[in-house]
Amino acid sequence: MERRNFLKLLGAAGCAVAGGAALANLDKLESLRHQGEYRVSMSRAAIGTHVDITAFGPSQYETEDAVAAAFADVADMERQLTRYGNLSPVAELNAEGHIEHLPAPMTALLASCMQFYRATGGAFDITVKPILDRLANHAAPSSSELENILAHVGSDKLILQGQSLSIPEGMGITFDGCAPGFIADRAADILAHHGIQNFLVNAGGEIRTSGRPEEGKAWRIAIQDPQKRGNYPGYLAMHQNAVSTSGNYEIFFSEDRLSHHIIDAHTGNSPKHATSVTVTAPTALEADILSTALFVMSPAEALAFTAAHPQYACLIIANDGSITASPNFELA
Repeated sequence: MERRNFLKLLGAAGCAVAGGAALANLDKLESLRHQGEYRVSMSRAAIGTHVDITAFGPSQYETEDAVAAAFADVADMERQLTRYGNLSPVAELNAEGHIEHLPAPMTALLASCMQFYRATGGAFDITVKPILDRLANHAAPSSSELENILAHVGSDKLILQGQSLSIPEGMGITFDGCAPGFIADRAADILAHHGIQNFLVNAGGEIRTSGRPEEGKAWRIAIQDPQKRGNYPGYLAMHQNAVSTSGNYEIFFSEDRLSHHIIDAHTGNSPKHATSVTVTAPTALEADILSTALFVMSPAEALAFTAAHPQYACLIIANDGSITASPNFELA
């Protein structure tokens, strides 16, 4: 899932960087008194990237316990939703073609994936795994080979009966394009359940916020420059929402970087009209899914989608550096 460290978080005091840094094996925990509350910040290598949580609470120990509980769930969800290895339910499904008893989190995530598969006309599709597996060989498939692979792609082919899920032979699913957002939302729910009102969760670039880091201030997010030269296209002031960016420049399968991890399930190819798409939404899962889906769509289609669904907003950076934003995309 290490594909979207494209956002930089500017914290309450100074500049804290979320994502983009090299993975560390050691957890990092910081607790300090800040304007009458305890600020607890923790970073942990997880889901193929960094997960960072900053939370404010009246008690150091209560806040640390809340953050620890959130990270325990992050680890549990990572075990359940990864497609790598052979121990997760997702890996079992891909290997055996059937899973009899879907875990509750996987059931919930699958329902959201199917909802957005339909809402986006298939622009978001968790069944692109066979294409990704083939592209990982770093050799473009022939047209006939690609046609054969596409015969095994399409979420409408999934067979869900009660708590069992089956896929036809040759198919496979991946939650890479939605699990980080789903995990960020679950962590946010756990923090809120523990009474934490002011926090930020960053799951590898899928950011969910609540409240504020200081009185009168918002969580401030900079949208990453696709060239990574520090020329940020803009900043977001966030209080109770989420943001995600999908880009074509982190994982790629060809030297020209035109074949990358974002796949149009209709064609089997990577879209070439944008270099990044940023989406704001009420939840990190929605932002995560839609940053991929709107990247697959043409800019006109993406803008039409947000116009029809005003709870979402998007900013599109084209390959030539030009920027297009939906009218409701608000920069700080």
